[in-house]
Amino acid sequence: MYNAEEPKNVISKCLKYFLFAFNLFYWAIGGVMLGIGIWSITQKSSYKELSSIATDPAVILVTVGCLIIIISFFGTVGALRENICLLETYKWMMVIIVILEILGGLLAFAFWPEVRDSIETQIKKGIVNYRDDIDLQNVIDGIQEKFKCCGSSNVNDWNINQYFKCNGPSPEECGVPHSCCVKTEGQSINVQCGWNVRHKHRLILAKEKKIYIVGCLDAVIIWFRDHLYVVGALAIAFAFPQFLGIILTHIFVGQIKEQIAECSKPPMYKYRPDRTPLTSDYIQ
Repeated sequence: MYNAEEPKNVISKCLKYFLFAFNLFYWAIGGVMLGIGIWSITQKSSYKELSSIATDPAVILVTVGCLIIIISFFGTVGALRENICLLETYKWMMVIIVILEILGGLLAFAFWPEVRDSIETQIKKGIVNYRDDIDLQNVIDGIQEKFKCCGSSNVNDWNINQYFKCNGPSPEECGVPHSCCVKTEGQSINVQCGWNVRHKHRLILAKEKKIYIVGCLDAVIIWFRDHLYVVGALAIAFAFPQFLGIILTHIFVGQIKEQIAECSKPPMYKYRPDRTPLTSDYIQ
């Protein structure tokens, strides 16, 4: 007796569920980033000016979180449902992001003077709004403490802040934030350590070694130059999941198309001598 053979399965279940878990993981990361960003925004009591939105860490978290959630949604559902349309959308969104990242890096390298000026402008905007945005304040303090720097170009950049400008009404006038102060190991934080220090000349400040006098922009650039291997490793670690997602999705889509073609073939019949014929077999 002849029996129609089942079409062979060419879709890898391992690849399918790896892609599903891979994108579900990033979907969760995007959700956490979005949640933290929204929580940070709701905690702000002051009105945010439009000009400061681009430098607001909370807004950046919300934007990046939404982008990750949208992209990983296509990958997660597409892998689970074996949907070519969703998977192709996911793949090309990832390709576009990678291309934009590469172009951004090349343009930043080619137009470095302009990029440097733009970064310095954004840092100075952050200095102006230092006391008005707690998230921005924490970011600036973290950078100054990590890279042992103060201000954008030098300590005098803090004169553009209304609380730290010289001859201002604040007790902090002509000073710098405590994150600019040189700290020894085990020393407790003195939030008043930077008050009124800029009344002294920079050479005296450098000799006393009580506050950092190097600008943060130069300090960050020097750090990157001194840690090229670390920067390269981080760049690879950041790029690898993106390329992995693109390649695996391309392979998986190929398997789905192959499975569709396999199921579209005319049925092949195989002789089964051990099978008892049924009435329906004779009718066929």
